[in-house]
Amino acid sequence: MSADRSANERFRLTAEIAHVERREDEFSEFRDAYERSLEQFRQQFHSVTRRLESVLSRDPHPNSAARQEHEAQHELLFHVDRYVQESVEELAWTSTQVRMPLHDERERLIRERNALPWE
Repeated sequence: MSADRSANERFRLTAEIAHVERREDEFSEFRDAYERSLEQFRQQFHSVTRRLESVLSRDPHPNSAARQEHEAQHELLFHVDRYVQESVEELAWTSTQVRMPLHDERERLIRERNALPWE
């Protein structure tokens, strides 16, 4: 039985494929953590808003300053929600831009490895 002359090249390509897959996994973990942090930010802001509304609603005769504070809080809440939504959309676009080249590179390496002769 003769030695596989492509074994070293196959081993090198397999290591490169594993490296690309680790990069894909690391990016996915980063993306997921960032998305969770955005949602946590939104939830915390909503919680603060609910507490403030609770305090403001205790006054049976709110003055104009309290009403203005309430309106400002709702406006800020709208902007926070919009910021989070836009950030999630931007993250999705960036994910596509990062994943496509990694996927293409992995597929190229797999094809190259699979094309090696077994001798």
